[in-house]
Amino acid sequence: MGTNYTQRKVGEILSQIELNGFVRDQLEVMIDHAAQQEEFARSSLLAAPIREFTRWLIERIFAGTGSALDLHPAYAELGDLMGDHGCVLEDVKEVLDGMRRIIFGVVREVDRIGGLVGDAYDTMDSALQLLGVNNSELLERYVTIRERKMEETHLQNLEIVLDSIPNSILTYDENGLLTYANRTACELMEVDKDDIIGHRFDNLLPFPGYSLSGKKIWVTQEAIPLSDGRGSILIGYPIVRELEFYRILQAQTEFIFNAMTEGLVILDKDNIITTFNSRAEQLFDIPRSEIINRSGSLFLEKLQMDDHLSLLHETLATGNPFTDIQQTVRSSDGVERILKTSTRSLKGEDGEVLFAIGMFEDLTDRLFLEEQVRRAEKFSVLGKFAAGIAHEIRNPLTTAKGFLQLLPKDSPDPKIRQLKEVVIPEIDRANEIITDFLMIAKPSAPKLKIDSLHVLIDDLVALIQPQAIMQNVELSVIQAQSLSGAVAIDRDQLLQVFLNVTNNAFDAMSEGGRLEVELQNCISHVAVHFRDTGVGMDKEVIERIFEPFYTRKANGTGLGLAVSHRIIEGHNGTIHVTSNTGDGSTFTIQLPYS
Repeated sequence: MGTNYTQRKVGEILSQIELNGFVRDQLEVMIDHAAQQEEFARSSLLAAPIREFTRWLIERIFAGTGSALDLHPAYAELGDLMGDHGCVLEDVKEVLDGMRRIIFGVVREVDRIGGLVGDAYDTMDSALQLLGVNNSELLERYVTIRERKMEETHLQNLEIVLDSIPNSILTYDENGLLTYANRTACELMEVDKDDIIGHRFDNLLPFPGYSLSGKKIWVTQEAIPLSDGRGSILIGYPIVRELEFYRILQAQTEFIFNAMTEGLVILDKDNIITTFNSRAEQLFDIPRSEIINRSGSLFLEKLQMDDHLSLLHETLATGNPFTDIQQTVRSSDGVERILKTSTRSLKGEDGEVLFAIGMFEDLTDRLFLEEQVRRAEKFSVLGKFAAGIAHEIRNPLTTAKGFLQLLPKDSPDPKIRQLKEVVIPEIDRANEIITDFLMIAKPSAPKLKIDSLHVLIDDLVALIQPQAIMQNVELSVIQAQSLSGAVAIDRDQLLQVFLNVTNNAFDAMSEGGRLEVELQNCISHVAVHFRDTGVGMDKEVIERIFEPFYTRKANGTGLGLAVSHRIIEGHNGTIHVTSNTGDGSTFTIQLPYS
């Protein structure tokens, strides 16, 4: 009997080795099949590193070796390559989302043919953790490269522009030393830039107004002191007819302003907008023809901004400059943008403010990328923490609950009966909190399959209708007649998300109200909107509402919406909220068509 058992175990081990060997041989086919479904994976720039990284990740998970913090250098370098090649944020997001789908597909295929050793969900969780760490590194390197290239491009463009205009431009520091000279100035003076930077202008030439070889320099010059007192700019204009002079000057100025990467707005002392460059038109969605030579109050009106919030108008009134102040503005098209604002003033000889200059840089995409990196790091740390404490906490809770259940239900001692009635539900609640905590840190892979969202909405309504009646909430459902495509969902997980959102809506309408659930058919996705007429939320709450443990409820855990966010991410979808205090809230969930 012992011999037969040994032979059988050896046979099983050999079969597993043969199967694993078969899986490894088929990995390239599996990876190619999954990658062919992703447009970005066909790029000559991305194809080789993506396939190499996918094989590396699957083999490490397959073999059970390495750490969840291991990095694949070639995959991380994609961040540098995409930044160098001018890829936009949408391209990077497509790669990050697509890699998750490729890994899902390959792991599912390996599990289907029986190549996984152990639980498939644990394997998927390990793969996603390792993918998350590498995605974070790729994203961080992309942000670094893009910021560096933008800065280099800005400086190069500025120098190209200044060197291309026919005016001579010289800049000086507060000690009268030359800090910059454009090409026209060097050609007029017949000197090399490197030979004059750092010297005083009156020591450069043998005679003022003449070049190094003694030629007359036919220019008129205008010195403009900087408002902060840290030097001046000397501009030389070719001596031409007055009308031609102003025409050339205006054309040159507009060319320089429109080449800037920042939005530029200039007000004169009468609060009239004299300059509104191309980048400002894009940032604020206001055509230049509608705003130029109009009152600055019209500019504030279109941005729905009060006078006291405008740094540009504060500079016009007081002359005080502002540097790199971060502000959130809403453009005329209703889009919120986060801008870095700097202002300066130009003053006359008597100290009167003649112009106020505002420069606006769009930080929205950069801050979004930084938040994505921080979120990825936060959940990585949270995952380690959860894995370490969940087992240690659940064991004593299970033991305590077991002993409490052994106590007799009909005990004559009221304290024993009270102990069972109070402590066991609290232990169950603690276990639920731990389960939610683990869902945030280590979300279980959704069991995606084509299912009907119409039926799911009907089931949701049946579940929440009694609570709506009890709280005097009018429940309204708007179902799309038909959808453009099929949607793959995990029904149980998605129902949990819908219940979390509707429970929050009921909590916000303690004195009654209206809850509207709408299923909307879109071009590339289906949207589910939950609109309530509750107390609403301010901006600070909206920014933190999906953070773990953040809650305003007296008995809340702050895990419901955080869990919902992770579930929707697992469906390759998005969830976001719009709200104003006192005006209710709208939660929108978007799920892609399969």
